[in-house]
Amino acid sequence: MVSINTNLSSIMVQGNLNQATNGLNKAIERLSTGYKINHSSDNAANYSIANSYEAKLSSFDMAASNVGMGSDLLAVAQDTISSMQDHGARLHALITQARNGTYGTQSLNALTQEAGALISEIQRMYTNAEYNNVSLFDNSPIPAWVKELENNLETSLEPKYNGFIADAKTYTDEEVAAMTKVADVESFTAGEKYSISSKEELQKLATKVNAGTNTTNVEFVLGDDIDLSSIDNWDAIGTSSKSFNGTFDGNGHTIKNLKIDKSTTNHQGLFGYTGSGSEIKNIGIVDCDIKGRNSTGGLVGVASGNVTNSYATGSVTGTGNYTGGLVGYTSSIVSNCYATGSVTGTGNYTGGLVGYAYYNSSVTNSYATGSVTGTGSSTGGLIGLAQGTITNSYATGSVSGVETTGGLVGYVYGTVTNSYATGSVTGTGYCTGGLVGYAYNSTVTNSYATGDVSGTSYVGGLVGQLSKTSGTGDYDKLFSSGKVNGDEKVGCLIGGIVNTSNGTSFGTVNITNASVMKSGLDVIGFEGKYVDGTNDIAYESGQMSTWLENIKQVKSPETTLQVGIHGDESSKITFNTGFDYDLSAILRDIKSDDSYNAINKFMSTLSDKATELGSVSNRLESALDSIIVNMENITSSLSTIKDADMATESSQYIKMQILQQASATLLATANQSPSIALQLI
Repeated sequence: MVSINTNLSSIMVQGNLNQATNGLNKAIERLSTGYKINHSSDNAANYSIANSYEAKLSSFDMAASNVGMGSDLLAVAQDTISSMQDHGARLHALITQARNGTYGTQSLNALTQEAGALISEIQRMYTNAEYNNVSLFDNSPIPAWVKELENNLETSLEPKYNGFIADAKTYTDEEVAAMTKVADVESFTAGEKYSISSKEELQKLATKVNAGTNTTNVEFVLGDDIDLSSIDNWDAIGTSSKSFNGTFDGNGHTIKNLKIDKSTTNHQGLFGYTGSGSEIKNIGIVDCDIKGRNSTGGLVGVASGNVTNSYATGSVTGTGNYTGGLVGYTSSIVSNCYATGSVTGTGNYTGGLVGYAYYNSSVTNSYATGSVTGTGSSTGGLIGLAQGTITNSYATGSVSGVETTGGLVGYVYGTVTNSYATGSVTGTGYCTGGLVGYAYNSTVTNSYATGDVSGTSYVGGLVGQLSKTSGTGDYDKLFSSGKVNGDEKVGCLIGGIVNTSNGTSFGTVNITNASVMKSGLDVIGFEGKYVDGTNDIAYESGQMSTWLENIKQVKSPETTLQVGIHGDESSKITFNTGFDYDLSAILRDIKSDDSYNAINKFMSTLSDKATELGSVSNRLESALDSIIVNMENITSSLSTIKDADMATESSQYIKMQILQQASATLLATANQSPSIALQLI
């Protein structure tokens, strides 16, 4: 049928022509862009996925650029360190030359002058080393007094005399040879000196003392190093009822391979029990393996007298209370001493150097470097519980305990001055601190902690809980920088301050010249009242604002590189290019021991930093490899989703072009139909 009102043929052909034109346009678009998805209407789901992939590719590309810049920063730092090492090597040679003793004043002045020029150049490189206006080395926010304290303690406490901190030689070999030998007597005379030069003589001393022989005002002097490896289970010198009351002078000698396996017996060590008038000095215990019960130490179980200029290396284990790397229990003086072995206590009061330091005792010029583990209360890197004074001392080992756990001392009821701790601290009970776990009516001054701290309640970067319920306590020059984690009452400086016993009267706590590394934690986690170990009630004394005003928060010198596309730690690499050094001793006296120690420490610092930065460079290379793999995988996936198949699109293009041309021809024919109908009229 032919109609002049409605041209159905034309309408049908127009529709097909539009479809062919649209198909042709789409084919042209895909062929020209190379993508089969150019609009969300093409494939809504895949369009969204493709956009997210493109965003990731862009982020990964920037992360790769970040890695490249980080690598450049490290390269600048490493090259500068290498140059400083070259200058340091020359300084080392100059010091070695100056110490030869064949140079007069004029020659020494010339050597010092060249050393000064080298030190000036090292300082210039140190100060000017930067990348994109980021200072590389001189970027530490640590207060000057912290650096000064660390340098002073490490220098003064570094063993200089064949393993001893102070000169351990009291008598010449000739003087010792002239003394009466312990082997030649059956009893000891007050005021006399006796020599010990063999394990048999040392055993005889133990046998005599433990049998009740009087040693008051008697001195015993070691004439040689003694090896106890052939004795499987040493009998400690002195018991609680028959103590050693004389003087034992190691005279710079050592006792090696001391073995004790008496886990059910109290008072174990080379000496089991020493009286109040006794003194042990100038003795080194090397590679000991000691197991005892209560009061166990590498050198002395219970020291009622002084212990000076002595050290112990090896392991010490106590199954009861009072376990220490050097002394289990002391009520007197411990000075110029150190311990480097691991210490484990399954009872209370475990310390890297001393387990328990009783009232009026003092620990000074001493340190501990071994790991300390306690399963009871009061565990510390240096001392478990201290009721006296701690001065000019430090601990560097990791510490793990239950309640009242500290990097330096677990529980202190006295004073801590000029001391620090750098090891990590972990406590599973209350009161865990980087320096002190629990400070009760104590003072802490000029002291700091840098180790990470993890605990439950009352957890602090420096002190877990500071308790001052009456009177006034001064806390001056404090610093902490470790990461702190805990469940409640957590502070990056102090976990909590308990300064009231009844909620109405408060002790006064003065905090001055304190600083902490910035973190997301409160500086002081809690202020309040501690009741029977069950309730913590927050009371406002009005002192908190003053405390906080006197605590400065400083920024960490760490550099963080964004090497991934996420915001978590897995996409970051954090490191610190900064370091400190002190070469001033070389200019004071180029031929001194201090000069040699300074240059050795400087070279060691550079070597450690170069190694650290090299490790970071390796991590960056690994991160870059990971980025490249991710980019390749995403690119492949994006291509699968978005890229056009050129053969398919070319075929589609030809098809739609033919259909368009055919539709156009048919449209012309269809449009002639009304004219044919009119001709019939």
